[in-house]
Amino acid sequence: MTTGLEAKIRALLMGEWDPIGIRDEAAARDEYDDYIPHVASMIVSKKSPNEVAHYLLSVETGKMGLPGDAERARAVANRLSALR
Repeated sequence: MTTGLEAKIRALLMGEWDPIGIRDEAAARDEYDDYIPHVASMIVSKKSPNEVAHYLLSVETGKMGLPGDAERARAVANRLSALR
């Protein structure tokens, strides 16, 4: 983690997004770190919460092979976008 923004994103991804349900596993604290740079870039570029939610949902369904939770993705995207 190199910036305060990245630390905040990590906390939100693990604490609120957490599509695979590992937030209580200490050994998995870095599980979502691969997605942080893209989310940070989206926030810095002032992408809309809808665009951030779309990205999170695409990770859930495409990369993780999960059914996805659009409502959760929207809620987390709104929180992430507020970090600007």
